Amino acid sequence: MQELLIEDFTLADLLQPETLANPYPTFRKLRQAAPVCYDTKGLGWIVSRYDDVSFVLSDRRFSAERIASRAVASYQMSPVEAALSRQMLFLDPPDHTRLRSFFTKAFTPRRMESLRPEVQLITKTLLDEAEQRIDAFDFIHEVAVPLPVIVIAQMLGVPTSDRDQLRAWSVAFGKLINGRSLSADESKEAQQGVLAFIGYFRALIEDRRKKPANDMLTDLIAVEELGDHLSTEELIVNLILLLAAGHGTTTHLLGNGLLALLQHPEEWRSLIADPTIAPSAVTELLRFDGPVQATTRESLEEVQVGATIIPCGEKVTVLLGSANRDEAHFPEPDTLNLRRSGPRLLSFGHGIHTCLGAALARMEAQIAFTELALRFPSCRLIFLPERTQSVNFRGLQRLMIQL
Repeated sequence: MQELLIEDFTLADLLQPETLANPYPTFRKLRQAAPVCYDTKGLGWIVSRYDDVSFVLSDRRFSAERIASRAVASYQMSPVEAALSRQMLFLDPPDHTRLRSFFTKAFTPRRMESLRPEVQLITKTLLDEAEQRIDAFDFIHEVAVPLPVIVIAQMLGVPTSDRDQLRAWSVAFGKLINGRSLSADESKEAQQGVLAFIGYFRALIEDRRKKPANDMLTDLIAVEELGDHLSTEELIVNLILLLAAGHGTTTHLLGNGLLALLQHPEEWRSLIADPTIAPSAVTELLRFDGPVQATTRESLEEVQVGATIIPCGEKVTVLLGSANRDEAHFPEPDTLNLRRSGPRLLSFGHGIHTCLGAALARMEAQIAFTELALRFPSCRLIFLPERTQSVNFRGLQRLMIQL
């Protein structure tokens, strides 16, 4: 394998098989040799140190409105781009503030905690079904995917019987924002999936107008019907964001986390011996191999980041996965330590765009890993899994486990 030369680095290098399997040595080289560098294929600036990543994500001179900006640059915006550009993820204040205020109420710590018994029941049911397998079972397909899909669907008031279709559309949405260049066929298929997703929620909203229920969707429809605070289109596209992001990243957290535990037997045994460390264990697993590895912003003016001046109008990719392994903040960062304490992680972002569902994802992972440790302490990995092809997200295609 040819050694990576930082001066030739491009984000596309993260998709090389060796780097996809373990990007952290590459991140370390970037932090040490070129913490703020320009992508050699013209894909913008890359920021890799904790302090610099935090700065970019919290400074208002870096905009989240990169979809609209990209469309203006190409003089056109597709229907899917127009829809996605109204998601909170791709908006700055005041629109971001207005929209986030509606959805924040659904993710309060109190409401998340009230879901704990239901999440525990769903987890136990899925593990009961997995236990019936004589041979190995795929943890991703049988637990990591259905658990968060069912939970977020029930929260929103979406029929859980549609979970397979919802998952397929969510994957389509994820492809459009995963940081990897898509072929023409891949792009067309992904956009068709998102358009179908939009149509699904439009029909569901119309049905719920006629038959209100005790769920988040009905509450949001009531807000939308009050006036111009929340439009139907904004409601639809942000429901897609909540459902897709609400389970996709949690699926990756569960898969990455279990893989890390099984590859570090001493830490796995420490969780088995004391499941009460699950909260700190999940925090460490998020740091060690988080589900979201990168996100992007655009500079609204000339800004100095570290020792580097980034011009106005530039795309800036911040490497969350690298920041969480920054030696300046995390001693022995490449060591998994379930009892570690330290600074705030950047796994769920930072600043006003911090993930709304972070508390829910943490709770689901705490319950899942606790149940696994209690019920299947001898489970083991069958063979190394295949990684998803993405720059921004880090997950597994499957994870075969022997109970």
